[in-house]
Amino acid sequence: MQTIPKWMQGLTVTVGGHGVVSHVGTAGLRMLAFKSGLTGELTAALRVRGHQVRHDRGQVLSDLGVMIADGGTAIRHIRTLRDQGELFGSVASASTAWRALEEVTARQRDKIAAARARARRRVWELIAARHAGIPASRTCYGDLGEWIVIRLDATIQLCHSDKEAAAGTFKGSFGLFPLTAWCDNTGECLAIKLRPGNAGANTVADHLEVLAAAIAQIPPKHRRRILITCDGAGATIELLAFITMLNTRSRRAHYSVGFDLDERARSAITALPADVWSCVLDDTGQAC
Repeated sequence: MQTIPKWMQGLTVTVGGHGVVSHVGTAGLRMLAFKSGLTGELTAALRVRGHQVRHDRGQVLSDLGVMIADGGTAIRHIRTLRDQGELFGSVASASTAWRALEEVTARQRDKIAAARARARRRVWELIAARHAGIPASRTCYGDLGEWIVIRLDATIQLCHSDKEAAAGTFKGSFGLFPLTAWCDNTGECLAIKLRPGNAGANTVADHLEVLAAAIAQIPPKHRRRILITCDGAGATIELLAFITMLNTRSRRAHYSVGFDLDERARSAITALPADVWSCVLDDTGQAC
């Protein structure tokens, strides 16, 4: 058992007093959003000529993002920042945050996406300058070098009350079923489409929309080699045809899709004649 040093014996630790704050690490995240230019880009995207507001809308969205990263699960949790004015300065109230979100139009959503892409491009330039490139996506067979990997996946978000768009899910639960796209190299969320809980797992239109939005978030110079991965929900002819269409002279787009070999698939495979099969090639082009 570790003993307490003599100089510590008898000391009393309290959390009271002037200048004591909690969740102080979120200040760094808020500063990162500002220094990277994200907050300023959001401000420009949401600015409405002739419309004066007390709380800058770009800062409000930035603070909501910081709140979520800090574990917030409801808009009212923005008070975690608001209650610490000495650390964060003036922070919007929950009602102001709601108004800021409700004010966003479809056109402004597109501007927000473009603003995120511009901020991400600057951050990636800094990463590449410091580390001689963007981190490689790693697999059990080694890293993938310059390939940028986009992972498509839908995930159920449970709701314990009747929230907007919440519905019964295919797993028998209740909630939402958003479709997401992540950059495996950096761990960034590139795009999300909020969907009701009863949305289809393999809805092609949703996959195409989210994938296009995700690719638009990748800086142009890093789109030359893109690998898109998804599970069986993405095993549709339309999605794979779209990915194949992305190939040009200067850009290679590959896909890796997994799906369950059910009885129908096994029956179809065994019905194929032997002369239509070809050998699988390894990464050196040799039959294996």
